[in-house]
Amino acid sequence: MSHKQSCDREQLSVVQRRAKVSTAQAFTLIELLVVIAIIAVLAAILFPVFAQAREKARQTSCASNMRQMGLAVQMYLQDYDERFPLAATAPTPTTFLNWHHLVDPYVKNKQIWVCPSANLPIKNIYGDLVCHYGYNAYYLNEGVDVSNIYTLNNAPGTALAGISAPTQCTLLVDTRGIDGRQPANHLSTYILPPSQPDADYWGRPDLRHTQGVVLGLLDSHVKWAPPGRFYTGQTPPDAWFARD
Repeated sequence: MSHKQSCDREQLSVVQRRAKVSTAQAFTLIELLVVIAIIAVLAAILFPVFAQAREKARQTSCASNMRQMGLAVQMYLQDYDERFPLAATAPTPTTFLNWHHLVDPYVKNKQIWVCPSANLPIKNIYGDLVCHYGYNAYYLNEGVDVSNIYTLNNAPGTALAGISAPTQCTLLVDTRGIDGRQPANHLSTYILPPSQPDADYWGRPDLRHTQGVVLGLLDSHVKWAPPGRFYTGQTPPDAWFARD
């Protein structure tokens, strides 16, 4: 055998060995499909967990916002003879203020008006921040008629002494305007008590936190609650809203 033939045989042997190693290390189609299936199963399990964790963080942020607003109302009460804020007021012909504007000086942070989970605009047509929380104006202000939005203007605040159970009386709730009612963008800063009919510019609980809401009570206590715990099926219907 010539030297050239010997070299050719050695080169062929090396190529064959490499081919065998490559074949042994390669994935078969079935193995690839199994790996893909396992990844898909893990993703289906983990993605909802991650989504729930993100929502929990947003809920915590919302609860912090509402707690700060509740404390601001408490400070307002101390400065105004223990009466709750006006539902709304127009100090000048071109200025209109809601209750949340009146308590803002006590926190000086309009960012807390915005819930990170709300599927609602965060600014009005003038570029100003809006509030995603509804105030219990029907019971915490006097002379309010839900069918007449103008009765909210300068409606006097109820006296704190007239609330028999502050720990079970709603102050604020995650709120969304009612479909088919004004305003069309569903922004509402007033929560309708369960007993009251749908009305323009009022809202119902917005179940934006895992089929529940963040609920703020008059004592500044804040908690998550499904509607069945405070809004539906209560006896009397307004048990968590009325003054007594």
